[in-house]
Amino acid sequence: MNRSAVLFLLLVVALTGCPDPRRTPTPDDDDDDSAAPDDDDTADDDDTADPDADYDGDGISNGEELVHGVDCVTSDPLVADTDEDGVDDGLDPYPLDPYPEYLLHRNDFGTIDLTLSNRDGTFEPTVQIGFPFGDTSNSAYQYTHFLVADFDSNGGTDFLAIGDADPSDGSNPTELWWFGRQTGPQAFTQRKVEDVLEGRFAGSLADLDDDDDMDLLVLNRNSGGNVSFAELTAFLNTGLVGTANCGFTDDPANPDGCAFVRVDAADITPWAVGEWVIRMSRDAVDVDGDGFRDVALIKQSSGGNVQQPLALSSGDGAGLMSQPGGTLLTHNLSGSGQSPIQSIVFADFDNDDVGDVIVGFDDDGDSGSGWFYPGTVASGSFAFNSAASFEAIDLNPAVEDGSDDVGVSTSARAFDLDFDGNMDVLLGYTYESVGSPPSRTSWFRGNGDGTFQPEAVVRDFPTSTFGGSFALPQALCRSFPTE
Repeated sequence: MNRSAVLFLLLVVALTGCPDPRRTPTPDDDDDDSAAPDDDDTADDDDTADPDADYDGDGISNGEELVHGVDCVTSDPLVADTDEDGVDDGLDPYPLDPYPEYLLHRNDFGTIDLTLSNRDGTFEPTVQIGFPFGDTSNSAYQYTHFLVADFDSNGGTDFLAIGDADPSDGSNPTELWWFGRQTGPQAFTQRKVEDVLEGRFAGSLADLDDDDDMDLLVLNRNSGGNVSFAELTAFLNTGLVGTANCGFTDDPANPDGCAFVRVDAADITPWAVGEWVIRMSRDAVDVDGDGFRDVALIKQSSGGNVQQPLALSSGDGAGLMSQPGGTLLTHNLSGSGQSPIQSIVFADFDNDDVGDVIVGFDDDGDSGSGWFYPGTVASGSFAFNSAASFEAIDLNPAVEDGSDDVGVSTSARAFDLDFDGNMDVLLGYTYESVGSPPSRTSWFRGNGDGTFQPEAVVRDFPTSTFGGSFALPQALCRSFPTE
């Protein structure tokens, strides 16, 4: 799509003022405690309606549908499919958004690749969106990173994109753009939020301060050498992304109306100092059961096929995080036949209503292997059952004990792409040599027991590593039951 076409599409969407098709739950306008208006009541006006019941049969109780609650979204307790998109509210991470999910990929053309999901594991042909070259004449300009969520809290997805005038120069400033989804699955408005974005702006998306909007947690460390400084930085959403002209501020009062307030969430240097590598999960879930979002962290003492402890940094519900605590599990013990951790993916993969984790996908040891650790509450408290772990995915089955072999993926994440109730895994990796083209983005369909169907390639990138540079929607609260 050429520049004039993109500009015309965005201009039309911005100027037509089309009404937003997203639905909002109908408020209760009587006193019968049924959580429904008079005209739609399914319960008599006798104060006998049960908030714990599920009148529409979508798997969510009446009371839960009317508040953000455990699932962090609202929906209509009398309509199983509130947004009428063909997916019942119980399976829909965005029950007020009538449009399908999508993947975003980086490209070489100064735009963004958008691939619309058919919600059955297949996708529409990819289209290009966005002002070419960031609305400049600089042909080196690219959109390099994306965060997809509901940043403006209107019930539908939108996304943030990082624009880089020269991706080959790590010292040049970057820009922050916001894309708001409009009336149509591929129609977005685009506006620049920040001309000069300081530091990293990629990490874990979650509601960190318990105010029902999407925030960002970033892991920062010194560049080069072993770790001498490490910090978790929270960017707390102000709800102003649609109007903001600054990316973030350090002032909690936010006098300039920036999109985020930056908070020093935790100095984790004492835990990380001297290590070779530290990593953080892309998912933030409530592992310790206190109602606030937590992240998992790993540290690695050296390169090669070494073991790694997985530790938890707990959120306090106000944007701060704790020092990494006790070890949740230790992966890649000597003789285990595993590989070090590049990706950490939380979800209930075996449908037992207890959260699980998949970790691994390194280039050493059993390269490309992802191991499933089931969660358990058998002892009365939540834990991962290392004794019951097994290899769930293998990107390079030809190598079981090697070094620097293909199969590295830092991009693995969970999403039920076909809405069958089983969590799937989507990831990207280079498949002929480590870190060099070609690359692909692949889907592993979950069987609902911690195992997965064979690899299905979603997109192939013969001349780039962009298979791992993708984003897909992140729900405000990822389900992770621990009791």
